[in-house]
This record gives sequence, structure tokens and C-alpha cells, in this order.
Amino acid sequence: ILHTAGVDADLNGFGVRELNATHNSSWVLTRMAMEIGRIPDEHEELRITTWVSDVTRVMTTRNFEVFGGDGGKIAASVTNWAMINLLTRRPMDLHQLDRYDSMTQAVEPPMGLPLKLVPPREPQLSRHRVVYSDVDFNCHANSMKYLQWCIDTLPLEVIEKKSFRRIDINFIQESRHGELLTIASQDGQLFEVRNGDDKGICRIAIEME
Repeated sequence: ILHTAGVDADLNGFGVRELNATHNSSWVLTRMAMEIGRIPDEHEELRITTWVSDVTRVMTTRNFEVFGGDGGKIAASVTNWAMINLLTRRPMDLHQLDRYDSMTQAVEPPMGLPLKLVPPREPQLSRHRVVYSDVDFNCHANSMKYLQWCIDTLPLEVIEKKSFRRIDINFIQESRHGELLTIASQDGQLFEVRNGDDKGICRIAIEME
């Protein structure tokens, strides 16, 4: 899904390389929600559609639908993105991008918007140090690594016996190579990744059945 976002942005002249070169900026994923009908089979060919449904001064909403090899929809996702200055790490005005408003399509999101999540209460704690295989070209932890770290705290029998149905992610702050993080988990459903100052940098809610 995130790869599709990058390809579509590149094709329309708003990809990361273009933003780097023209605005000293980059895209940052701030929230993501995904509903899963079924997990794809190994080697199954997928088709992913994407469109932008809203653009404000500091936030844009990009939507996705995932179709399996039989043509049926197997998943949907809604994501929120900001454009940040690479030096200050502060959000920038999206209206600075010529023609970006023209990306908007009058098609409703395929599911509910990402939820605003709260910290877990009385959580179980585990640790993770950000290693080389966790980071992207900016030496910041890759967005999907936060989800992986949280899922890795679940018992194997839970993952084997249950199916993922919905995932909500709130990205609050970046983490860097070498940081020691705490993963706080409440009932295997609500998670918060915390930095060395014990501040939440990412929250994740997982629904399974």
C-alpha cells in the first residue's frame, strides 16, 4: 500500500525525490487505518487502486483498495500524510505544491478514517533497540517497523489462531538508529511505542477475530 502511494506520487510529480529537490521536504505518514477481509495467498497477484480525497493546508488523505487474484476486494486503507521540511522537521503548507489540489477526486474513502488513539493503561512492557534493518534512507525507523515490533509481542498461538481485521496507527514522532524503545501493550490490542524520555512516539490498535 505504501509502495503504491510512492509510485502514484512519482507519476504525478509529487514524489519524495521531487519534493527533496524542489522544496527540501518529504512526505511523512501521520495516521493509517486498514481493514482486512483476508490475507493474500503466496504468489497471488494483487491490484491496488489509490486516490486522494482531501487536501488541507497541512494534511492530505490518500485512500486505497486492494483486490485479489479473483478480482474481489480483500482490503482497504485510509492514510493521512503531511509534508515536512527536512531541516526543521516541521509541517509545511501543502498549498505550496502547484497543482496538488487538482489531485483530489470526489470519491469517498472506502472505510472509516483512522482513529485517534489513547495510551494504554497498566500495560505490559518490552524493549526494542532500533537496528540497521529497521531504518530507511533517512536513518529513521521505517513506518511499518512499528507495527512489526508490536505484533512481535503477541503470543504465537494468538497470531496462528486469529485473523487481523482492522489496524489503526498514529505516528507522533520519529525514532532513529540506536534508540532504545519501550513497547507498551494492553491486552494485545492497544500499543504505544515510547522513546528514552518515556514519550509516546507511535500508537497502534489491532482488532483480531
